[in-house]
Amino acid sequence: MKSLSEGASEPAPLGQWIPVVLWGALIFILSTSAFSPANTAKIIHPMLLLPGITPASVDFCHRLLRKVAHFIEYGVLFWLLVRGPMARRPYLALLLCVVYALTDEGHQAFAPGRTASLYDVALDSIGALFSFFLTTAIAEMRSKLFTRAVPQSLS
Repeated sequence: MKSLSEGASEPAPLGQWIPVVLWGALIFILSTSAFSPANTAKIIHPMLLLPGITPASVDFCHRLLRKVAHFIEYGVLFWLLVRGPMARRPYLALLLCVVYALTDEGHQAFAPGRTASLYDVALDSIGALFSFFLTTAIAEMRSKLFTRAVPQSLS
């Protein structure tokens, strides 16, 4: 079994891009005004209102959930890329994730109720990088598992 970074392959069939494009579209939609902090607070805050929870804690949890979403969105984007059209090209997939994060934040600069943040680009990139490390580790574990010598049977 080849590792993620072994050799470049020929261009991927267009069908392998469908999940990537759909995920990218979801990220784009989540970056619109409809999913601004003010709008998501209307949904998330009531779910966090538990006895003994202060408004400051609810705000903190809301912000934390939004930041975790950044991390997960781009981790999934990287995974879709290396499991599909960019198989065995993880560095290119990682670069594409970073570029998409930059353009996504640029998009947010023009969306009412949203702001662009290099901090979010960094968080998105770290999510993709974590997915890179995780995917590589899993590939290495599988490789070692399947290349173990089979014990000789007793004669």
